[in-house]
Amino acid sequence: MKTLWCLHGNLQQPEVWNDLTQKLQVRDHTLQIRWVNLWETLDNDCWAWADAFCKTVVAAAEGSQNYLLGYSLGGRLAWHALIAQSELWTGAVIVSAGIADGLQREEYLSRDRTWAKRFLTEPWSELLTEWDALPVFCGRSCTIPRPAADFDRQKIARAFEAYSTGRMDDLTQRLQLLSVPVTYVTGSDDRRYCQLGQALSFQCPSLSHIEVADAGHRVPWEQPEMFRSILRKILSLRGTELSTPTEAFE
Repeated sequence: MKTLWCLHGNLQQPEVWNDLTQKLQVRDHTLQIRWVNLWETLDNDCWAWADAFCKTVVAAAEGSQNYLLGYSLGGRLAWHALIAQSELWTGAVIVSAGIADGLQREEYLSRDRTWAKRFLTEPWSELLTEWDALPVFCGRSCTIPRPAADFDRQKIARAFEAYSTGRMDDLTQRLQLLSVPVTYVTGSDDRRYCQLGQALSFQCPSLSHIEVADAGHRVPWEQPEMFRSILRKILSLRGTELSTPTEAFE
């Protein structure tokens, strides 16, 4: 049995993985998909979250081969889960997720604290417009609805603060020691993260980097067919339609 644990990004809900995972063609119909709700599992920092998450995976594993999928914020948390308990994982796909840069840590923390304060008080639609205009999204609009009613602003603010890149340790050396196969996926237009992927693939023996053409930061939703093909290859799945995903780690 194989289980794919899916970690969504900031300003997303777990259901963002629905279309991608529902359409996967798998060889074994017993494959399980677990959507992790990051808003319901907030913790003090990335390490605390990873420790709690790994305990949940251990309790649910029952001999399953566990694979980890994390996008952006979810990818940053996934780095920590891989390091915290590497023997738990058979493989991982990390999409457009950063690691700490000691030279810019204070800058990142200050930026995220500003966003946290703004999401507590400012108009939702204006914030989303400004968020989507950030250079990292490469001028591409978000195709996934994000109604304000689906989000708790207090939790968004807390996530910005607790999981800021400015609070992260430099994970490079620990990632170099991983034996878990990790595929780092970036969009070809997202040059910042492509450069990071190239550096990590050079520094980390178990990590490979895939650039997806005609995509920015939101690779899974900008090039869904290509992204599904990446997942199928990593999971070695084909043939049978995936069963209904379940949301986990709440």
